[in-house]
Amino acid sequence: MKKRILIIDDNRLNLEITRQTLEQAGYEVVTEETGEKGIKIIKRIKIDLVVLDLILPGLDGFGFLAICKSDPALQHIPVIVLTARDSQQEIEEAKEMGALDCFVKYRMPPAKLREYIKLILGR
Repeated sequence: MKKRILIIDDNRLNLEITRQTLEQAGYEVVTEETGEKGIKIIKRIKIDLVVLDLILPGLDGFGFLAICKSDPALQHIPVIVLTARDSQQEIEEAKEMGALDCFVKYRMPPAKLREYIKLILGR
C-alpha cells in the first residue's frame, strides 16, 4: 500500500511541484490549500505524513500544528514544515509545536525533500 502524504500550501505552483515530485517517487498525494481543510482531511482519511506551509489563509500553519499535535488521534502524524519564511524564530516555534523539521522553500529543492521524506517513511 502506498504511503499517503498531505501537502498543505496555498501557493498553487509550490503545491504542484511538490505533488508531482512526491507522486513520481511513488507516494499517494492529497493536496489542500488551507489549514482548515487539512484538518478535515487528516481526521477523515489515513495520512502518513504532512508537508505544511506556515503562511496560509484562515488557519495558518501554526494553528494547524496546534490542533494536530494536541489531538491524541493525530499527534503521531509527522509534520514537515516547508515555508517561504526565513525566520529562525518561526522555525524554532514550529519545531517546539511539534513539527518534525522545518525547511525554507528556496533552500530545499524538491529532489532533496523527496529524499528526506523517503528517510522518514522508510522507502
